Amino acid sequence: MGVFNFSFGKKKSVGIPKVPGPESASQGAVYNEPEGLTAQGRDKQAEGAITGQMKDIIKNEREKGRGIPGRPFPRSFIWLPAVVFFLAAVFFVINRSHEPGAGRISIVDRFRQVLPFSKKPQDGLLITPEEEAVEELVTVRTYRVVRGDFVDLLSGMGTIRGDREIELRFESSGIVESINFFEGDLVRKGDIIATLAQKDALLKLEYAKEKFKTQQLAEEGVKKKLEIHQRLFDDGIIIKSKLEEIQIEYETAQGQSHMAKKEIEFALSELDKTYRYSPINGVMGTRDIDVGEFVTSSIRIGSLYDTSVVIAEMGIIEKDINRIALGQKSKVTVDTYPGVEFEGTIESIAPIVEGKSRTLTAKVRIKNNNPRGTLLPGMFARIWVFVYEKKNAIKLPSACLYDLDNNNEFDSVYVVSSDNIAKVVPVVIGYVSTDYVEIIDGLREGEQVISESMAQLNDNVKVDVIEIQEPMF
Repeated sequence: MGVFNFSFGKKKSVGIPKVPGPESASQGAVYNEPEGLTAQGRDKQAEGAITGQMKDIIKNEREKGRGIPGRPFPRSFIWLPAVVFFLAAVFFVINRSHEPGAGRISIVDRFRQVLPFSKKPQDGLLITPEEEAVEELVTVRTYRVVRGDFVDLLSGMGTIRGDREIELRFESSGIVESINFFEGDLVRKGDIIATLAQKDALLKLEYAKEKFKTQQLAEEGVKKKLEIHQRLFDDGIIIKSKLEEIQIEYETAQGQSHMAKKEIEFALSELDKTYRYSPINGVMGTRDIDVGEFVTSSIRIGSLYDTSVVIAEMGIIEKDINRIALGQKSKVTVDTYPGVEFEGTIESIAPIVEGKSRTLTAKVRIKNNNPRGTLLPGMFARIWVFVYEKKNAIKLPSACLYDLDNNNEFDSVYVVSSDNIAKVVPVVIGYVSTDYVEIIDGLREGEQVISESMAQLNDNVKVDVIEIQEPMF
């Protein structure tokens, strides 16, 4: 070992007196320790030798710098205090590590005792079999088996439509005189929705009435004439042919009176056509005309929807088509009436999938008799279809099932026993939904089934349950 000065120039090795020890003995030299010298004495002797060498180095540096003007302060003086402090700390640790009565220990052996990488493992730090078993626990979450109502719902969104949509038109042509509705108004059967100008129709009615009066007077005159001729014929004054002539004239007058009466009825009908009545109870849709427009029987004035029964239309994506069937119960909600549910059934299913949306249209028929609200056409609806229902059933999350025999059938679960041992249990599966399955046989109520594990599971492995999930029916 050597100590080098740290001044500029060539490094100079300064020897340190060797302290005899086991190293020299290992090289074949004979080492005889002075009698009466203890281990503590040897340490002091080595410390004194190193201290003497350091003093010589400091003295030499001072002599080299003395009497030379402008010579800078030796750079070795900057490092010497740190070196001295380090050596003193090493010897302090060595002396502290020596235990009285432990025998003669060399400096090298003391270094081995102090340095952590030279220490031997202690018996107290070894892992016991019990601790190793604790480290092998598999952390899991479990699902408690409980019986309840198993309901599989298919949700979707749609629009409320009227059961019947009627396009309203006038039966005759004319100028629109009045419109008596706004979009969304509720109307009753017989309410007047709109009217046309009635001047021409009233004139026709008045003419028919006057004509009828004239024909009635003519009929009365012919009737009296017939009565006179009948008495004359009875008295033998006139011949029968004359009487028959008067009878024919009377029948003609009656026919003309009857035709005049029909003309009145026709005029009334024409007048009535200037009114557009509501044919059913419903709600008004769009309004397509304004007052003053000329309309014909081919122009629509508005739409009327039957709201006694409404239809909720929803689109079914292709993967859920086989879950829909006629007659399935459904419930519908709208934002207009929060918390109010309207019940209905699947009435019809479209036979084709629409090209743009790639969905199948299903219609839910709903009786619009809920006292808490009335569904109106055009409302946005949220629809739930009851695909499957069963009471007092056991259901599990799909994540609880395992395919342990690699036959593509997930028919096994891990049940946690009372001593936290996971055991494989085969089960019989009933209905399968998107997230849950119905268990027909294999499980009992109250058992805990593993739903999630942090490591590979095996039969009879010990587990640590960190959470028990309770089912929500």
